[in-house]
Amino acid sequence: MVEWSDRFMMGIGDLDDDHQKLFAISKKIINTVQEGGDNSSVRMFILREGIRYLRGYFDNHAKREEAYMRQIGYSDYVFHKRLHDEFQDIQLVKYENIINQGGCSKEEILDFVGLGIGWLLEHISTADMAIVGRGLLSQPRTPFVSKESMEQEINLLFASTLNLDIHATVINTSYSGEYFGEAVYQQLIYNRDHREVVVMAGIEKKFLLYVAQLVYGEEMNEADALILSTFEIFSANFWKTFASRFIVFSDGISYKENHFLSRKQLQDKFTQRQPPLSLLFDSEQGKFFVSSTDEFFRGLEL
Repeated sequence: MVEWSDRFMMGIGDLDDDHQKLFAISKKIINTVQEGGDNSSVRMFILREGIRYLRGYFDNHAKREEAYMRQIGYSDYVFHKRLHDEFQDIQLVKYENIINQGGCSKEEILDFVGLGIGWLLEHISTADMAIVGRGLLSQPRTPFVSKESMEQEINLLFASTLNLDIHATVINTSYSGEYFGEAVYQQLIYNRDHREVVVMAGIEKKFLLYVAQLVYGEEMNEADALILSTFEIFSANFWKTFASRFIVFSDGISYKENHFLSRKQLQDKFTQRQPPLSLLFDSEQGKFFVSSTDEFFRGLEL
């Protein structure tokens, strides 16, 4: 489960060692949860020590990575540092609050591990690879939005992050919540230039399971919380990366929060307002959609 892959190698010794260590930490926590996660005191110990160790180790890693970016004069340093800060100031704080409440469930432990893995998978394969001139984010931004450019970018992003050739195509340029199969839906909220941007996204469960098996292997015990948590934070960063390929942010875009939606909640959202961008994709692994309230996309001819 959660094996390191050489495709995450940046070619910078210290940073690659750090990334491998972070994967090893996640794997160790999963094994510990499987062995003793039914005991409430053990769960609290795992969460407390996991956060303490991860916060300390990640903080040192972030400082090394940020120092390297400053040393080479990396142009996207501010954006990249913001991603590090978000992980520590938003994601880890969420679980520190659970500790302060005095108890945690087994699902919350698995959720904590999934958070770290989902964040690492997306961050290393996009933001970190861009530092060394590799991956999607190292390429020039798309100069205009079209159906073809959306398809190209989404396929490149899946290839970069998950090493998947999904051959996605846009099949609906004004998706409004119609049923496309058993799916998991979520609402993601970002701040962009001091304004709130709402993104809704959904993915067929068979596609989600396929991705989960790539990450964790085919034998998954008690996997629901782990899979959903991995998907939750991975997709939050995934869609932010996707949007950044079409929008030049004056102050950047920061992640605020994320919620899963029921099918009825999704339909209600679309009834209240049809987003200016709402695309339904089909692919070899299944269907998925993404929509955005950002006014940048209004009136575009797709």
